[in-house]
Amino acid sequence: MGLLNFIFGKSNKMENEFFGTMTFFEFKREPHKNYFECSRHFKPTDKIIEIGIDGDKAGVTKEQIGFFRRIEDNYSKICQTVAPLIEKEFGSWKEGFRILDFQKEFEAVYLSLPRCETQPVIWEIAFESEHDGNHTFTLTMSDFEAKEILIDG
Repeated sequence: MGLLNFIFGKSNKMENEFFGTMTFFEFKREPHKNYFECSRHFKPTDKIIEIGIDGDKAGVTKEQIGFFRRIEDNYSKICQTVAPLIEKEFGSWKEGFRILDFQKEFEAVYLSLPRCETQPVIWEIAFESEHDGNHTFTLTMSDFEAKEILIDG
């Protein structure tokens, strides 16, 4: 085992019928940190989105696949709940900032899915914006309600 595998965990590729090719990152000493990374078509934007999925070697669960589908089906509601948080936070350092058409101005680029074993499901979605290509807007969600925002850049 190499030094990077020792520090960051071991990674393996696997195929999933729904998510496609996934890379599994295993942390033998801290299995609660195990996760998958993959890319998949995201219907609401008709673009590829990066996804991180908490899980174990056995693969993703039907609950995680179902929750991803619910995200796609509820994307308009998600946009409505995240827009005010982004507008308030971004507007605090970009004077006069207003969102006119969220789905045209912001693109979902990343989702983080938990194991989906408890309710509500706490997950993250990250957006990039035409307003500022140097920042990513990451929102912590509770089911389909935005709870927190982090702007990185």
